[in-house]
Amino acid sequence: MTRPYLPHPKHWEVVTLNPDGKHIISASSGGTPSTSISEYWDGDIPWLTPKDVTNISGSILVSRTERTISNDGLKNSGAKLMPPETVMLSKRAPVGITVINAIPMATNQGFLNFRCGNLLDPVYLCFWLRCNKQYLDAVANGSTYPELYASDLFEFEMAVPPLVVQQKISKFLLSLETSIALGNVLETSFVDDSEVIKIRNETEELTRFRNIILPKLLCGEISVEKLQLAS
Repeated sequence: MTRPYLPHPKHWEVVTLNPDGKHIISASSGGTPSTSISEYWDGDIPWLTPKDVTNISGSILVSRTERTISNDGLKNSGAKLMPPETVMLSKRAPVGITVINAIPMATNQGFLNFRCGNLLDPVYLCFWLRCNKQYLDAVANGSTYPELYASDLFEFEMAVPPLVVQQKISKFLLSLETSIALGNVLETSFVDDSEVIKIRNETEELTRFRNIILPKLLCGEISVEKLQLAS
């Protein structure tokens, strides 16, 4: 069993990433239609590859992909149409980038896609995987390049608080991500150097705060309620 580095309160439930029907409904990879059959491509189905998320800066949700596939391409490949709020983890080139689809989409085989059950909030799982990236890097292996395998990931232990607490944590972290993303956009909209520097400093400070508070929230060291009172 691969134990995460985060401690946790004793009353939190400890589960694995292995589908149990309650926390994880399914965990499946994707596929690539034959590139020699043009009818399989340029359809209405977004098709996510690790390239699409390599340069994502703090974003959680993904709704656009560089390429799309057709229904025939979906049917004649290992690709699967994943419903919204699927947690998509890149398992190679690069390892450990995690996003959530805002619309139905398929992925190539470079992802492992987790559908969450009624007891696990997808955003919470997404942040948990991001926080445990050093473990993902550690277990990735392969003869040609590092790759995550489902059999290794299924052994990961994850401590989860009650769903209502997960959702409060997710909401708080999403608000931080939104503020950071807004700061990055505003930085490019000002001409005055002093304003640009001010916004950049504020965004960097928020990013540092996010990086510090993330593991503390996910291990129960600090509660969202205390953070809200402090602010």
